[in-house]
Amino acid sequence: MNRRSLAAASGDELEGPPRGESQVSPRTAFVLSGGGSLGAVQVGMLKALAEQHVKPDLLIGTSVGAVNAAWFAARPDEEGAQELCDIWLSLRRHDVFPLSPWSGALGLIGRNNHIISNGSLSALLEKHMPYRRLEEAAIPLHVIATELKSGRAAVLSSGPALPALLASTAIPGVFPPVTIGRRQYVDGGVANHTPLAVAIELGATSIYVLPVGYPWLNREPSSALGMALQALARFVEQKLDAEVQIYKDRADIHVLPELDLADVSPADFSRTRELIGWGHRSAKRYLGGAESPREQASRKQPLRLDPSPARAA
Repeated sequence: MNRRSLAAASGDELEGPPRGESQVSPRTAFVLSGGGSLGAVQVGMLKALAEQHVKPDLLIGTSVGAVNAAWFAARPDEEGAQELCDIWLSLRRHDVFPLSPWSGALGLIGRNNHIISNGSLSALLEKHMPYRRLEEAAIPLHVIATELKSGRAAVLSSGPALPALLASTAIPGVFPPVTIGRRQYVDGGVANHTPLAVAIELGATSIYVLPVGYPWLNREPSSALGMALQALARFVEQKLDAEVQIYKDRADIHVLPELDLADVSPADFSRTRELIGWGHRSAKRYLGGAESPREQASRKQPLRLDPSPARAA
């Protein structure tokens, strides 16, 4: 099945030919899902993969997973993972989700199609991105966004990196849609939260899925929003399980352990260090890497995450 036939079958829209497809068929893919501040877990996973010398031939990311993938695609090694870790540790909630009563009010009364400007996120990405165009990454990078009008997933593989990443992270109703060419895009997780099928289509024979998990699944929902979040999380979880079953004979698929500890808001950046550490330890155990005595001692202490977004830094 070629790229265009897959697009017709799955509803995915493929923007531009992926780099290197005609020369060398990629073998190992890292697939990174979305999850807001919980994306810190993926940073720990990337560190563990690099330490175990598991190297990707291509990276595919959705939402915050696209941002992590974009950085790691520039330096896919231990040093790159550590630099990404340092960036995450410097983040505070207002760097990504700057709350404005005026903007929020306009969104709530229907004068805006969003409640938070993406200006701060744009400045943050522009400051830290080591290249300007997607095709300038050291290894092929594919960013997932959702075309607003059709609701179809788009695979952005070339062109300016900043608008592609802003589009992939444009949570509907929270951030504004992003215009690329003549089309508007929103968060890639709307159409394809964990783009396993894209990795298969791009020729991957070994796939490492880096999910973030849904900690709020550990408690009974007590509100309408909680019910909606739990239903969405269950849907995403079941879809990933189904895709793993569909493609297990076409690729060696590794789904790294998901965060399943305590409730934490995807907008809370106050527990980044713990999340990175959890992702690193769990991925290292999954990959069969030995833990240091310090890591073993740390693992004996359960991670306690404050579920209150009001405590976010």
